[in-house]
Amino acid sequence: EQGKFTGMCGELASDPVATMILLGLGLDEFSMTASSIPLIKKILRSVSKAECEEVANKALAMDTAEEITEYAKSVLA
Repeated sequence: EQGKFTGMCGELASDPVATMILLGLGLDEFSMTASSIPLIKKILRSVSKAECEEVANKALAMDTAEEITEYAKSVLA
């Protein structure tokens, strides 16, 4: 919104379960190992930003990491 990029590097950026949530939270750069790129790219190409925002908003309303993980996995299934 302010012309600044928000990114993440490391294992979370390459976690397929976290991908939609991170994008929905507004991250626009993901740094990861080359071997992770094909799967993350496939996920990001299969969803819209609006879908990711909806997933992120639902995840933010959950109480535990376990709930969020199970929800995110169900969305990817």
